[in-house]
Amino acid sequence: METLHSVNPHWRESLRQRMKRFYETSETYKGLLAHHDETYQQTYVELVNRYALPGSRILDVGCGNGISAMLLNRLGHDVVGTDISPLFLKEAQKWENERLKYRICDVLELPFDKESFDVVSSSELIEHLPDVEMALSEMIRMARRGGRIIISGPNLCSPLMPFLDLIRMILGKPGRLIWAETKRQALLNTLKNATLYFQKRFSREPQFLYREPDLNDCAIGGDADSAYCAHPIDLEKFFRLRGLQIVKRCVGFGLKGRIMSTCFPHLSLYISMVVQK
Repeated sequence: METLHSVNPHWRESLRQRMKRFYETSETYKGLLAHHDETYQQTYVELVNRYALPGSRILDVGCGNGISAMLLNRLGHDVVGTDISPLFLKEAQKWENERLKYRICDVLELPFDKESFDVVSSSELIEHLPDVEMALSEMIRMARRGGRIIISGPNLCSPLMPFLDLIRMILGKPGRLIWAETKRQALLNTLKNATLYFQKRFSREPQFLYREPDLNDCAIGGDADSAYCAHPIDLEKFFRLRGLQIVKRCVGFGLKGRIMSTCFPHLSLYISMVVQK
């Protein structure tokens, strides 16, 4: 789908409202979130717990079905889990206790006092936002001085992802919905993402690029509903320009993950960035 290099404010506001309605009402999408169980969330929870002090006050933004917030609470943290959709959080209410609360709210307008959390974290959220800069600014506002912001999610602009898709298809395996359904599409996206990498790498400012998401209720997954073409260089430049310290550009899990995160943090298939205010 076409990437929007410049975002019209009217388009952005329209998209914000359309995405809000979609997430508030889509039972199909809620069904996809059912796969985000405790096992699925374990890597994200381990990431946040690794960089949070014991007993931290954590804001888990865009927590979907609420399982990640519940798991962080089990580890001894005081957690507030938020999501824009009351539909997604419906079952999560039963897990609430004195140190675990859920709030229905928009990350673009968080209803909490500034600098009230030790850690602000999100998993697979930023790619679904129509205004990433506003969301990141809100996350910075929520974090205490010395607090940390932890962001994880797919690196949708990594050239490695479509390149690996291409190799799989050459070997006779199926492609990937939306992004690499044919060998030609995989090759073109490899070249496009490689070009974007160098443009972003040598740009002074972050380049947040957006696309028109598929908000059809016949949701098919695969980040078809993503609006922001997520890339860690954008996030790193945004935070640095605002005086924040990058603690880890990329956190790897397992041997291959550690090698990738150490040698090629901006090309990793997954964003896992830790920032300190």
